[in-house]
Amino acid sequence: MCSCMFILLAAMGLAFDLGRIYIVRNEAQMFVDAAAMAAAAQIDGTPAGLERARFAVERLPGRWNMAAEVFREITVEFSGDGQHWLLPTATHPVAEPELLRLARVTAPANRVDITFLRAVGGPKQFTVPAYAVARGRGAEPVRLVE
Repeated sequence: MCSCMFILLAAMGLAFDLGRIYIVRNEAQMFVDAAAMAAAAQIDGTPAGLERARFAVERLPGRWNMAAEVFREITVEFSGDGQHWLLPTATHPVAEPELLRLARVTAPANRVDITFLRAVGGPKQFTVPAYAVARGRGAEPVRLVE
C-alpha cells in the first residue's frame, strides 16, 4: 500500500509540473506569434518602419505564468532571406532596410519553478524558450512562417 501511494504521488507531481511547463509553453508561443505578426505588419522598407515594429512588440501585453510574470529579454530581429538576422539599434542601424521582409521575435528566458520533480532529483527550474517568424511587406497579408 505504501509503495502504491508513493507511485501515485510521484505520478501526480509529474503531471502537475509537466502541466505547468505545457501552460507556460503555450503562453509564450501565443505571445511571440502575436508579437512577430505585429512587428511584420510595421515593416515598410524604412528604418522608421523597423523602429515602429520594435515599438509594436513593446506595446503588447507580455505576461505569462497565469499573468503573474512579465516576459524578459525579448529580441526582435529582421531578415530578408530568413538566414541572416539583423538586430538594429540606434547606434547600429540597418544598411538596407528595404530588403527586409521577415520579423523574428524570441522570448528565451521563461523559467518555470519546478515543485514536485525536485524531490526526486529533478531541476529547480525549467527554461521554456519560444520564437516565431512572420512575413510582412508584400502583396500577401502578414502571416506566420515559423
